[in-house]
Amino acid sequence: MEIEVTINGQKEKLADTATVADILMSKDVRPEIVAVEINGELIQKSEYANLTLVGGDKMEFLRYMAGGRV
Repeated sequence: MEIEVTINGQKEKLADTATVADILMSKDVRPEIVAVEINGELIQKSEYANLTLVGGDKMEFLRYMAGGRV
C-alpha cells in the first residue's frame, strides 16, 4: 500500500512499509551527514531503521554544515 508524504517540501508517494532508513537510502543520503525531522520533531538516529511514516507526514533532512567565518 502507498502513502503520500512531504519530503523536503515535495509531495511523494512511498510504500507504507518504508522506514526512515529506507527513504534515506533511496535518496542516496548518508545518515551520518543529516538529521531527520518528522512533523517538526527531531528523530534519533537509533530509530531510523524501525520508524515508518504515515500519510500526511512532513519529513525534512537537516544537513550539517561545517564552519567558516561569518
